[in-house]
Amino acid sequence: MSEETRKQQLILLGKHLEALRKRQDLSFRKMAQRCEIDASDIRRYENGEINMSFFTLLELAKGLDIPLKELMTF
Repeated sequence: MSEETRKQQLILLGKHLEALRKRQDLSFRKMAQRCEIDASDIRRYENGEINMSFFTLLELAKGLDIPLKELMTF
């Protein structure tokens, strides 16, 4: 997979994460409290700036109170 394709996938996942967060009317701060991830990191994930580990994905799904599969379907 090319670097450009990887970057595009991170951006798509980030936009999906943002939509899920906003659908629940969660601020970055509130989301951070629910999933024990720094608010600034959540912002960077949503912007596609950094890659997420498996455990980060689990925490984000927990914070959104959704199954991991829903987070990964974008």
